[in-house]
Amino acid sequence: MAKTARQRIPKLRFTSIRAIGWHVAYRDKSTGHSRRHRFGILDRQLEPDARALYHQWLAEYLGGKSPLAHSTITAKPAPKRGPKKNILSGSILDISTGLIEAERARTRNADEPRRRGTISALVFRYLSKQLRDFLEFLDGRHGKGAAARMRIGDLSMEDIEYYNRYIAAKGFSASQVAKRMQLVKAIINRAGRPQYGRQVLRWNWDSKDVAHGTPPRERPFPTSKQLRKLLRAADLRGKAMIWLGVGLGLGAKDLSVIRVGQIAKDAYDLRRAKTGVERYGDTPPLVWMYVNAYQTRFLRPPGELLFVTRNGVPLVHSSSNAVAQWWAKLRVRGGDSTKSLPGFYTLRHLGATEFGSRPGTSIGDVKRWLGHTASSDVADLYMRPVRPEYREVVHWLRKRLFGLTLSAPKK
Repeated sequence: MAKTARQRIPKLRFTSIRAIGWHVAYRDKSTGHSRRHRFGILDRQLEPDARALYHQWLAEYLGGKSPLAHSTITAKPAPKRGPKKNILSGSILDISTGLIEAERARTRNADEPRRRGTISALVFRYLSKQLRDFLEFLDGRHGKGAAARMRIGDLSMEDIEYYNRYIAAKGFSASQVAKRMQLVKAIINRAGRPQYGRQVLRWNWDSKDVAHGTPPRERPFPTSKQLRKLLRAADLRGKAMIWLGVGLGLGAKDLSVIRVGQIAKDAYDLRRAKTGVERYGDTPPLVWMYVNAYQTRFLRPPGELLFVTRNGVPLVHSSSNAVAQWWAKLRVRGGDSTKSLPGFYTLRHLGATEFGSRPGTSIGDVKRWLGHTASSDVADLYMRPVRPEYREVVHWLRKRLFGLTLSAPKK
């Protein structure tokens, strides 16, 4: 007797990406394709409203009916609620709400050019998370609802120093700790606006004790033996991505936007007219060999994305990173782990080290190779002599890229 298949119950989820809000992901029973149903509620705090609509939708779904057929399923956007009575005007929570709305207003869409003063959707999500963490810290230190009743004058130096030590002790890097403290300072600065009563601190911010986070960890390079194992375990598509990573310094997001025709036998040009970032140069012979073989086999038309997933979407989109998933599986097939071999981005650092060590390479060349708009850290990272333990893999990489033995890396 055949066993009854266990039916998976879709779960209610929330995301701030692309104004999706509260939604449920499910598989259409008639077509078998994955679908997403939005409930039209974009505020994370309105979970009870979203959950009520979710239960209506779930009853239709489990009952065998189409979840789009019933009028109660298509949820109308929840009405905006006015300010809660227990939130004090000019409180830290009130100021923080205004700050996050100002950050939301300067968040650019994915297809917009990078303009001065704008931030990406990913940065906005990080800011929102950091802001919630600080408000939760205040509630935990001064009692539930403290952020809704405390004003800037109620913040003591001990509160700020304690929060500084708290996030440093959690293992955040020095840069992350600094960014979170800058966000706290942004709340204090915003409190001086007229609508918040022109509040100011009662003590000097610069007089506080500062706790720094953990220093950045060095990203180890793969050895030539590890690279050979990875290449043996990869298919043609994987080999092309690996050599693009080390040969042109492309990360996961870079791979997801390459279009057919941008890489030729003699040169590549990945400059984007919207951003104006210069990224072009000579194509290493080995990189072109694999890119050309991949294009020939899969017949990607000119102007289309060079790499897509099995579903035909870009490798990196919204919160999905197909390159990271592929790299994790390839790393296991090659016999490595996260401790012995870091993420795919390490190939970019290895390639930049090889490129920067070529005789006659300038800071401008490395900046263009990396696609950086600033060169303040380029010289320190990639223009210095190659460390002895990395000379073997750098020399092996250079020999493979160009098919011949070039000048040895700088001593």
